[in-house]
Amino acid sequence: MPRRPLVVILRTVAAGLGLALLLRATVFTSYRVAGTSMRETLQDGDRILVCEPAWLAAPDVGDAVVAQVEGEVLVKRVAAGPGDRIGMQQGHVLRNGAAVRESIPVLLDCADSFPEVALGTDEYFLLGDNRRVSVDSREFGPVHQKQLLGRVLLRIHGGGLSSVAALERRVP
Repeated sequence: MPRRPLVVILRTVAAGLGLALLLRATVFTSYRVAGTSMRETLQDGDRILVCEPAWLAAPDVGDAVVAQVEGEVLVKRVAAGPGDRIGMQQGHVLRNGAAVRESIPVLLDCADSFPEVALGTDEYFLLGDNRRVSVDSREFGPVHQKQLLGRVLLRIHGGGLSSVAALERRVP
């Protein structure tokens, strides 16, 4: 192989690695999931790739996010966003006065109730998918947007990569 094409290939590879390192340092972060509060979506020991909030629009209802709450880094799902009202009756989530259909397995659900909470313009209400064990906004209240560390983009597990889809959350 002539020397010139080899230099081009090496420069291309170096530029690609440099770009990947820059993106990793400024846009993406990875975390290891510890606990079962997001089971079945995320398993204890999974790694997740998270996009920093400055690079994405605000998270939508149903998105999995990483937040810092009371010194802990938690992964939860957005149940309600800025300006929403949220409550729970016997385990059924009510958002803006309407029941939310969810695809949470019965064994992971609970029969909790709490009165309706009105969220501020920068507040999110976070719930774990495994409602029986999750420490979430039912205990610590709404979180502010500045507490959100990013949106979960990918799950990295023993079988490879998979997306972290939103639960079915449709308002009838």
